[in-house]
Amino acid sequence: MTQAVAAGLACRLAARPRLALFALLAACAGGSASAQDTAAALPRVQMPLTSTEQVRGSAAAPLTLVEFTDYQCPYCRRFQAEVWPRIRHDYVDTGKVRFIVRDLPLPFHAAAKPAAEAAHCAAEQGKFWPMHDALLAKGSDLSAQGIEQHARALKLDVNRFDTCVASGKYAAAIGHNATEADALGLRGTPSFIIGRVQQGQLSGWAVEGALPYEDFDALLRQALAGS
Repeated sequence: MTQAVAAGLACRLAARPRLALFALLAACAGGSASAQDTAAALPRVQMPLTSTEQVRGSAAAPLTLVEFTDYQCPYCRRFQAEVWPRIRHDYVDTGKVRFIVRDLPLPFHAAAKPAAEAAHCAAEQGKFWPMHDALLAKGSDLSAQGIEQHARALKLDVNRFDTCVASGKYAAAIGHNATEADALGLRGTPSFIIGRVQQGQLSGWAVEGALPYEDFDALLRQALAGS
């Protein structure tokens, strides 16, 4: 896919054309562009979802927001600290948005893939989201020792967790997520798909980067309005 992706600050594999999102969202901010013009300017993508997604929020939510994340990316941590709490409060906890996270460990981040494995292994013990949040926390230690400390703090069965991480059993799933991101034209983290699901297919807008909450809010309001 060669379309440009609306972009903010992100860890990137390579330079790519970037759209000025503030201009695209002029209508939402009271500018002269129409909502239809704004929607038309953003790239549209489709991606299949599975029954094994890591999900926060109601399955009945009208919108779905998928984040492709790299646990070592500082901009993913910025999104987690500054933007995600407001999205969760205003949209996820109110039943408007279902949030899904997928792995996109970039090859120049050596700790990102082991951290993704750790999140999947924590999921086996029902602790995916606590581990996810711990790995993205400010100053989180992603070394093997640091990840084990997270496991102990979450009261996981550490022997079982360590065996899972050492086995690399989720490497294929992590690689599949990265391949799908590439097919969607996503070259950086965090990247997002915002849209609606029909018959297991998410159809929506591609957004790349740790955008301000106000930009996500404008996009989500526009999507809820049906544009």
